[in-house]
Amino acid sequence: MKQTIIYKLNPTKEQENHLHNLCSIATKLYNTDNYQRREVWDKTGKILGWYDARKPLKDNIWRLLLHSQTADEIIHDLSNNYKSWFKLRKKDNKANPPMFRKKERLSPITFNQGFRIIKNKIKLSVSKKYKQEKGIKSIEMEFDLWKENKGTAKMCQIVFKKGEWFAHIVYEITEPKINLNNKVMAIDIGVINTAVTRDNQGNSTIYKGGGLLSVQRYYNKTIGKFTSKLTKQFPKRHSSKTLRKLNKKRNNQMNQMIHTISKKIVNEAKENNVKTIVIGDITDIRKGKHWNKKASQKLHSWSFSKLTQQIEYKSVLSGIRFVRVSERNTSKTCSCCGTIRKNNRIKRGLYKCKICGKTQNADVNGATNILKKYLRLFNPEDRSSGCVTQPKVSMIKNVLSR
Repeated sequence: MKQTIIYKLNPTKEQENHLHNLCSIATKLYNTDNYQRREVWDKTGKILGWYDARKPLKDNIWRLLLHSQTADEIIHDLSNNYKSWFKLRKKDNKANPPMFRKKERLSPITFNQGFRIIKNKIKLSVSKKYKQEKGIKSIEMEFDLWKENKGTAKMCQIVFKKGEWFAHIVYEITEPKINLNNKVMAIDIGVINTAVTRDNQGNSTIYKGGGLLSVQRYYNKTIGKFTSKLTKQFPKRHSSKTLRKLNKKRNNQMNQMIHTISKKIVNEAKENNVKTIVIGDITDIRKGKHWNKKASQKLHSWSFSKLTQQIEYKSVLSGIRFVRVSERNTSKTCSCCGTIRKNNRIKRGLYKCKICGKTQNADVNGATNILKKYLRLFNPEDRSSGCVTQPKVSMIKNVLSR
């Protein structure tokens, strides 16, 4: 398993100049590679693979000034971007190919082997060409060691963000051994109810999303108000110190609350001795969804993927297997009789089957169907989902001040 830890770097003025140069060179290499890919696409209608794009750049000055692995990583990332765009074109023929980066932008630089970490210092290797031009052998900087990791450092990415330098270090961590049992917990991800859990022992918990929605609504309204004032006074400006500060505070509060929810869910699984967590796969859930302004804002600003990723890595670290299953029709299907019908919600959050007459919480019904789907697919010898008890309700409070 891999885990990324972000450390703040403390470079000297000279070291910062070298980092600035290397990141600027990375931008130029990215744009050079993008230019040749655009030309090939316009002429042949094909996209270049990593090897074919790398070959013409063998003697490129920007590639020679970067560490070989760093240069290859830039070409590899752009290759993945083009593959993703080519795949997206099958769904949306108006999708644009990867854009060129602004020349003043500082692109991240990645090291797979050309770096070493010694206590609170990181040492970066530079290319032979850069050594000859700048007269340095390596760049060794201190960083704020706020969290230690016993894993093996496999990759380091240097990123410039908002006037500061950060090192994103990826560690390879040995996953704890999973001792499976027959206890399974399913999770239904939503907006009003952030998450609803349901296990085959009959336990169910509803994690209310009111706190998250209030944070989103407050900051969206505040940011919208300041953006409107800014564009009236300065039509060509799209950002300001106030807007950046508001965005940062919103992201910090949202991340903290998502972290709290995911931690509570995994702790619930450990308390009930659950060794398998199942979650509904909600890929492309936003595509084609356009409701009224308020409902659309809730849907399109909610971080479904981030919550899923948080639950996944915490589950694996706790020795719990994590499985994704399709969420198709889980909200329309009655978990008691299996009838699939639309519009079975008699009022907000309440599901009533028109065939068997069973009434229950709509999200608990969805989580139960996810659990049943897993049992049918992966554990056919034990298809019993148990009888659900009265769901517990958990409220997530915002501990960060506005």
